[in-house]
Amino acid sequence: MKIKLHPLFVLLALYFVLTNRAVMFGGYVLAVIAHEVAHSRAAEWRGYSLGAVTLMPYGGVIAGGDNYDDKDGVIIALAAPVFNALCAICVVALWWLVPSSYGYTRDICSANIALCIVNLLPVYPLDGYRAVSCLVKNKTRAVKVMKVCGITVGGILAVLGIISIWYEFNPTISVFGFFLIYESVFGAGGERTLTAAANNKFCKNFRAGVDKRTILLYKDAPLMRVLAKINRDSCSVFEVVDEAGRLLYTLDEADIGVMCEECELSCTVDEAYSKTFS
Repeated sequence: MKIKLHPLFVLLALYFVLTNRAVMFGGYVLAVIAHEVAHSRAAEWRGYSLGAVTLMPYGGVIAGGDNYDDKDGVIIALAAPVFNALCAICVVALWWLVPSSYGYTRDICSANIALCIVNLLPVYPLDGYRAVSCLVKNKTRAVKVMKVCGITVGGILAVLGIISIWYEFNPTISVFGFFLIYESVFGAGGERTLTAAANNKFCKNFRAGVDKRTILLYKDAPLMRVLAKINRDSCSVFEVVDEAGRLLYTLDEADIGVMCEECELSCTVDEAYSKTFS
C-alpha cells in the first residue's frame, strides 16, 4: 500500500524531533499506519479497492470512496479501531513477557488506545459516524446530528490544545479539533450517497462473481422501488416499458445511480430519466 506525506505532517514531525519527542511521535505514526492498513485490508476482503494513505497532522486519510453497502460499510469502518485495540492488547502482553520493553513500546500502546477510542465516537467524519450512518434508517438526520457532535467535540479539542501551551504543548490536539470543525461545517457528508448508492449496493463484489439480470420496469415506478431491485451480487439492466409493455428505453445501474444523485427518490423513473438525460 502506498503511503504519502502531507507537507504539514512533515513540519509536525520536525517539531516533535526538535522537542525531543520523536519516540512518542513514532508510536503515533505506527498506530495511524496500522489503522489505515486495517481499513484497506477489510475493504479488499469485502471486494473493494482503496487507494494510497496520506499521513496528515491529525491522522491518516485513505483514498477511496464511501459507496459501500450497509453491512460492508460497518465492517470496513470498525475494522481499524478494532485492529488498534488488538495492537494495544498485544503490546500489553509483551510487557508481561518482556518487562524491559515497556519504555520502548508505551507510546505505541497509548497511540493505539487513543485511535481506537476516538474513532469509535459517533462524530462526523470519524469511523463511528460511518458505522452508525450505515445502521440507522434516517441517515440524513443522523448525519446532521453527528455533524453537530463533530463541531462540539472539535471545539473542545481545539480549546484543550490551546490550554496545553502552558503545560506540554501538543499541536495535534488543536489541529485535530479544527479538522473536525471544518469537516462538520463544510463536509458534504455523502448524505445522498448514503441514502441511495451505498445503501443499495451499487458496488459489486466481482471477485466472488455476480449474476447478470434483465428487469422489466414500468415507467411510473418510483426510484426507491428500483433501488430495492439492486444488490451486490448481481448486475441489473432495466428495460423501461409503458402500460402496454412496449419497450421505451434501457437503463443500467450506472444510469440509475446518476438519476438518484440528480432527483428525489420519490420521483418516477420516467420523470428522473427526462430530468437527468434530456
